Amino acid sequence: MLYGSASILCIFIAIILVAIGVWLFASSHKKKISDSQPVVSANAVPRKKKYWILPIVIALILAFWTIWGALFFLGVVWVLRKNPDPAASFSITDNEKKTARRIYTWLFFSPFLTVPIFLIALFNLSYNSSTTNERVLAALIPLLVHAPLLLGLTSKNIFVYRHTQQGILLIALRAGLASLAVNVGRYPEDGFGLFLLGNGALWFIGSIAGWDQISKAKCWFMERKGEKIILPESTEQANPVRAQEHLHRNWKAIDSRQNLQAVSNALSAFRQGDKKTRQEAIEILKGLGEVEKF
Repeated sequence: MLYGSASILCIFIAIILVAIGVWLFASSHKKKISDSQPVVSANAVPRKKKYWILPIVIALILAFWTIWGALFFLGVVWVLRKNPDPAASFSITDNEKKTARRIYTWLFFSPFLTVPIFLIALFNLSYNSSTTNERVLAALIPLLVHAPLLLGLTSKNIFVYRHTQQGILLIALRAGLASLAVNVGRYPEDGFGLFLLGNGALWFIGSIAGWDQISKAKCWFMERKGEKIILPESTEQANPVRAQEHLHRNWKAIDSRQNLQAVSNALSAFRQGDKKTRQEAIEILKGLGEVEKF
């Protein structure tokens, strides 16, 4: 009976992995085709038509094993397919980085709460007669601890929004692996090794990879969707105190006919200066004949 259940489980997992592989290949192929098309706006969020045939098929296969797992799968797919507000910002500052970093910090420390809740839920099951649905539900109950992360989906910044979705994906993988671990044997503890190694790897690698992406101002989910991050200007250009210095260098550049440098300095002064500095920068740009380009 044990080997039969394990075989059926492996078949389900194989089918799901193949389906996900086909979906990823199709998505990658569509992305290559779209990349060869002219782009209207570099910052536009792609709005591709979403087909639910494959997710529904996978959910139906899961439903033969566990109805809770099927509903959970559809819920995760729905969340990962959501897009931010079309007016959401693509630019990031230290504030957005700190907000996104807190997602992975929470994922790193959350097992101190979720694992005890998971163990308590398992201990409350009937030891000899617990069903697959009951065990999966016990593995999904700790997800309530992660509910506050859903607030990240209200963010008006795409960097924070997509990292929230990445965090939810990591949580979903943890919960899915926990559901699998408690069902591989006759008793829930038979899969303790799988839970320890699998979830431990997802916990450690996922958190480290998330922190690393944020420190490099990157987001795997944004890259998958063809979205571009707008990085802030350099510290020197972003410092308002240096606006007057840019203008000062400008007059020297004009006198020495270094027009290209003069234009650059005037633009920097206009972006970072106060009202008076901006007016002075405009006068310089007029003198250089660059007002139309500006």
